[in-house]
Amino acid sequence: MKWGVRIIIPITIVTIGLYFVYQILDTKKQLQNEFDKTIINSVLILKPSLSANIYNLEKQNVINSIKGLFINENIIKAVIFNDKKVPFIGLSFKEDKTLAELPLDLNIIDYTTENDLKNIQGVVISTNKQNKRVYISSIIDAESKRFDGIIIVEADINQLNKQILKMIFSAIIGTLICILSIIILSYYIIDKIITKPLNSLTFEVGHQSDDIYDTNKKLNSSFIKVSNLSKQQSDGMNQIQSQMEHMVKAVDDTKKNAEDCNRIVDHLNTKTKEGNNIVQNMASAVEKIDKSSENLHNISKIIKDISTKAAVINNIVSKTELLSLNASIESARAGALGKGFSVVAEEVGNLAKMSGKAAKEIQTLIFESQKVAESVILQMNNSVIEIKNNSVNVSHSFKEISNEVINIFNNTKDIQNSTSMQTTSINEVLSSINNATSINSETFNEMNGLVVFAKEIDTQCNKLTNITVSMNTIISGSKKINSK
Repeated sequence: MKWGVRIIIPITIVTIGLYFVYQILDTKKQLQNEFDKTIINSVLILKPSLSANIYNLEKQNVINSIKGLFINENIIKAVIFNDKKVPFIGLSFKEDKTLAELPLDLNIIDYTTENDLKNIQGVVISTNKQNKRVYISSIIDAESKRFDGIIIVEADINQLNKQILKMIFSAIIGTLICILSIIILSYYIIDKIITKPLNSLTFEVGHQSDDIYDTNKKLNSSFIKVSNLSKQQSDGMNQIQSQMEHMVKAVDDTKKNAEDCNRIVDHLNTKTKEGNNIVQNMASAVEKIDKSSENLHNISKIIKDISTKAAVINNIVSKTELLSLNASIESARAGALGKGFSVVAEEVGNLAKMSGKAAKEIQTLIFESQKVAESVILQMNNSVIEIKNNSVNVSHSFKEISNEVINIFNNTKDIQNSTSMQTTSINEVLSSINNATSINSETFNEMNGLVVFAKEIDTQCNKLTNITVSMNTIISGSKKINSK
């Protein structure tokens, strides 16, 4: 017999044996449960009638009710204790198939250790030292909830065990017959139907495992190349990301400088407007000075008029001195009569001299004042003309500066807006690069995982080849497949 038959048949026999053992144990458990269920149902049916009869102390009715339990031949004893734990009635099933009352010297502790019998819920099942099955249940009136006592039923499970042993013996006989049939049938099936096709299948599996091995090597190489390319791409994306971050920083610096320049230009524009206002105020002051120059012309004219009047006064003084001299001469001719007139003429002459002297001084001062006024007027006119020309030039210069400042301000605004747009675009590009980097990293990790899987497939292919060789050895007893 070949190796396949030698191995498979014992495995089959052990498997079938274990299955039958499991079925026997499960059947025994089911029979035990059915046995317990039958007695429990009988006890539960009797409990209502027992409650009333115990309460009314009707022992005969209680005995008649208990006799119904012994229809089940496995029940060998039934005892009832009242609520004081005192035996009320007891019956036993003798070997001659008759019932006999038990003596009332029974002790409840032989059946249960529960102090409060009211706590017994349903039917409590146990097995005593004599391998007897004991069922204990409290008797409680359904309506008044009055506790009347407990019922104890004792059953012999030897008959049940005999039935189970009989069943086991029958199952063993059947199992042996079944195993013998399986051995004969397995030999034919394995040798004639399974071995040859399985041998061919093993050879085909080995051949396919070789193809899978070669394909997996190529796939592993491709995975490694893709993984390296993915790593290079990831490094390139990291460099681009670093450069973009530097560019973002440079654009931010440019934006800040543009904002500073904008503030400076705004301040310069304000100062230019203030300077233009000052030039306009200076032009207004020059106009006022020009008007003051006209007033000085008027003063010069008045001085000339005064000079003319002073000349007239001087002429009058000369004539007065001449008249005073003539009066003195005439008074001297008059002698004593003209003496008083001579005094007057002399005083008039003195006054005329004094007036002439004062008139000359006034004329000299007026001449000097006129020269100074004319010089001042000339210098003032020249200064006013120069200031006017300069103020006009300064005003034009300030206007040009103001226009240039406005142009600079507008250009700075444009630079600032362009920088903001550039920053937004760079941030979007940077965000896209971050997403691409993240995706590339995930791709790299996945490729590494695929490389690991490829290596695992390689290992599994080797294992599959070894298993194929082992299967062929087991089936045919010789190695016909070369493993790689």
